Amino acid sequence: MKNKRSESIRTQLLGPLLILLVLQAVVIAGLVFFGGVSIKLKNNEIHILSENTENTRLGLEKETLHHWVVLFNNSDFITSGIQQVLEEERRRSKDIFTDYDLNRKIVDKIMEKSIEMLHLSHATGVFMVLNGPAAKNSPAEMKAGFYVRNSNSGGYLKDNSSLLMERGLPSIAEKYDIPLDSFWELGFQESEDGKASAFYKKPYLMAVQYQAAPADSMKFAYLSSPFRLSPRDMPVITYTIPIILSDGTIVGAYGLEMTLNQLEQILGDDQTNGSFEECWLLGIRNKETKTIIPVAYSGYLYNQYFNEIPRINYVDNEEESISELESSEGTRWYASIRSLDVYGNNSPFEREEWVLAGMARQNDLLSFYNAIRRMLFSSMLVPLVFSLLGAFVIGKIMTEPIRRLVMELRGKSGTRGLSLKRVRIREIDELSETIEQLNWDVERASSKISSILEHANVLIGVFEFEEEADRVFCSRSLFEMLGWGCMEEPYCYIKTEKFKKYMEKTFTGIKIKGDRILQCLEGPEGTRWVEFILDGSKKGTILGVCSDVTADVEEKEKLERERNYDLLTELYNRRAFREQVEAAVKKQKKKLSALIMWDLDNLKYINDTYGHDEGDRYIVLFADCLKLFSERGGIIARYSGDEFVTYLEADDKEEIRKNVRDFMKHIQKFALNTEGGYQFPIRVSGGLSWYPDDALEFETLFNYADFAMYMVKHSVKGIVKEFDLNEYTHNSYMLAGSEELNRMLDRKEVRFAFQPIVTREGTIYGYELLMRPDFANMKGISEVLNLARAQAKLSQMEALTWFAGLKAVMAEIEAGQLGPDVKLFINSIASVCLTENEQAELLELYGELLHRIVIEMTEGEPASHNFMEQKIDIARQWKGQVAVDDFGTGYNSEAILLRMKPDIIKVDINLVKRVNEDRNRQIILNNLLDFAEKNSIIVLAEGVETPEELEFLMNCGVSLFQGYYIARPQMEIRPLDPYIVKRMQEFSGKT
Repeated sequence: MKNKRSESIRTQLLGPLLILLVLQAVVIAGLVFFGGVSIKLKNNEIHILSENTENTRLGLEKETLHHWVVLFNNSDFITSGIQQVLEEERRRSKDIFTDYDLNRKIVDKIMEKSIEMLHLSHATGVFMVLNGPAAKNSPAEMKAGFYVRNSNSGGYLKDNSSLLMERGLPSIAEKYDIPLDSFWELGFQESEDGKASAFYKKPYLMAVQYQAAPADSMKFAYLSSPFRLSPRDMPVITYTIPIILSDGTIVGAYGLEMTLNQLEQILGDDQTNGSFEECWLLGIRNKETKTIIPVAYSGYLYNQYFNEIPRINYVDNEEESISELESSEGTRWYASIRSLDVYGNNSPFEREEWVLAGMARQNDLLSFYNAIRRMLFSSMLVPLVFSLLGAFVIGKIMTEPIRRLVMELRGKSGTRGLSLKRVRIREIDELSETIEQLNWDVERASSKISSILEHANVLIGVFEFEEEADRVFCSRSLFEMLGWGCMEEPYCYIKTEKFKKYMEKTFTGIKIKGDRILQCLEGPEGTRWVEFILDGSKKGTILGVCSDVTADVEEKEKLERERNYDLLTELYNRRAFREQVEAAVKKQKKKLSALIMWDLDNLKYINDTYGHDEGDRYIVLFADCLKLFSERGGIIARYSGDEFVTYLEADDKEEIRKNVRDFMKHIQKFALNTEGGYQFPIRVSGGLSWYPDDALEFETLFNYADFAMYMVKHSVKGIVKEFDLNEYTHNSYMLAGSEELNRMLDRKEVRFAFQPIVTREGTIYGYELLMRPDFANMKGISEVLNLARAQAKLSQMEALTWFAGLKAVMAEIEAGQLGPDVKLFINSIASVCLTENEQAELLELYGELLHRIVIEMTEGEPASHNFMEQKIDIARQWKGQVAVDDFGTGYNSEAILLRMKPDIIKVDINLVKRVNEDRNRQIILNNLLDFAEKNSIIVLAEGVETPEELEFLMNCGVSLFQGYYIARPQMEIRPLDPYIVKRMQEFSGKT
């Protein structure tokens, strides 16, 4: 067949491409000159900025101002609460200005609903300032009130654990379980520059100046500029209204706080994504100026261009309905400025205007507009001038690579096999001919690869080495695995000499197992392990199969590492630490060493509040600090969840003590930054024991360090304490008895002894229920209570006393050993009280016994006034009685009598002992008896141990008696000794 003459690709493309370019230029020119596209694009971009700014403004107002206004419009509980306190105390409004006790009651009245309002508002703080003294001895200029801050804005924790008291009375903070902040002060005091007091003084003074009416409080609402409540506190803004009572008296101010961090977070949440980068500025301006004073911002661009600028000036572009400004280095910006609905037209603060500015660089905002203009111009000019030249160049560019490919393929191949259909385009026809010639080589190589792949079951690289050949067949995967370079083709042939050089360079320091070669390779992606399998079964030919075994090797190394290291901190685990320390002790060259036990404070709070991920970050942060000891030759490990251990060697103790002091200073530089912006400084407690002074064995040394750390954790915290053998001798039960205490509280079972309380005639008045825990490691109830107090389990001990005690009483009643009118004296822990649910359960189980109860409240330690009043109310509801226990040994004995108004006073054994011989004791006793007689209070003498004491007490007029002389505590109730009854009747007859 006669072949027709082929045409070039260049010729085929030239005509159509030229026509297409001319038509394109005509269409684009029409759009440019008649469509007005560019102007519309510019206006559209500016409109997007304005619309984004308006949306952000609405979102910001909704989250803050409008929400707060709604809350304040429904905050009549403030004035009504103050009015109620004034009525109850029969006081006038102006008494608030002078009476600190009245102010305390007002704060107590308003506090609870204020906390509820704080949680509803999503603000970070709530405050009330009264124009009166904060406390009795406070400075005259210090104002009363409270300032509570919420570290969990938007959340709601019933136990108030997220709150901090910044200003206010400690008694109020204690009542509502609100801890005091490190910047806490008793009241509100004007700062030197006045900035930290303007947030409440401005609205208050303005309301006084204008003689505001009660309904006008929102008219005088004031949104403050940023300030710091304390010099080192975080910057905040506040929204404050004056407190105006119904008689028109303006007594203070009330408001909500938001930190700048929270405000900037709201700004960041409200950002609207567009085709350009934006930043947001919230600021204050005078209504008649074009100057904004920044308050808060969002967006990295603001940080980059405006972060250090105290004032931002702008001008209005009336034509484009946008504002313009210029940054310090000359960058021009567009700004859409929107006023926030903060003050009404008749507000005295209306000139102090709050604005939100959405800002974008002009080049960014108009980038698409400018690009379209350039594109339109180029699309119109270039096709008209260079259309013919462009078509020629494109044709040349397309054909020349094909020609080069043809020449390359012709040099590699010499056989034919594949028949392709011709397309009568010269370049492609030539390419087809070359592919046909190369096809046979591909088929032959494919058959060889099929033979090699039979030896492997994973992704592999292969080669075939023939002794007589001058070339070696290699796969592309082989080059990639061994780092020999990159190949475009799946397979290739390389010169034998080049292949040998590659192999010698790669396989150095190899490990050989039979016909297997294991090699470690270092590359940009890290360390990899490869394995070679060689097959020389075919004479004169070696087949090599290379596979990547990195995963297997790393898994083995991981298992070995997990055996010795903690995965989270990469420190030794407890097993490896013990091995390392025991080995170090055996070869120790220094004179002494120390083992330090560390316990992280605040970890449980961080886990419960912010989650275990934040807790893990806190652990890792402290572990990194501990590595300071590794640099000085120490051994460190993570022993358990929040416990770490360190082993140090030195020539003398002072060297180790100095290292520990340096470490405690070192960790003060580090703090955990939570996602909410709150910082937790590292705080740790430690215990130290010395080798060989304290112990020679690791286990004992460790236990001593653990004991010293335990004593720190339950005392001052935040220090390192050295082991003290005397302290260990007296307080070792704190560690040894912990498990016994927990077991007793979990099982809710404990035995009780009954000690009789008798009348003057020797009859049984009642029994005191005395807890008798069966502990091997603790000597008495005092040690049990000390341990419960250290572990914050006094409330569980209180519940156990009531339920287990009354259960023991029921057993004695069923055994017929307890009379129907005998009183039951129960010791109640002063600092805790039964919950309402526990009281209800007690009433359900033992309701028939409760009228016989005498609640003994120990006078030997300070009690919560609230709990004391609750217990007195409970006793009155049950128609029971209240007794003051251990009178004469505690805090404010006389004050306790006046506050409690008890039914019975139990005189302590220290006052009863040898009272018949000691004149001073007799004077105190006679005064007490005189007070008791005038107030109808029964006096009970406890600890009566001799007949002389009993006779003297009866002569003095004491009504009830308890002590070893009369009867010792008994696990089962038995009758009184008749001899004692007879003696008491004789003494009673004499008196």
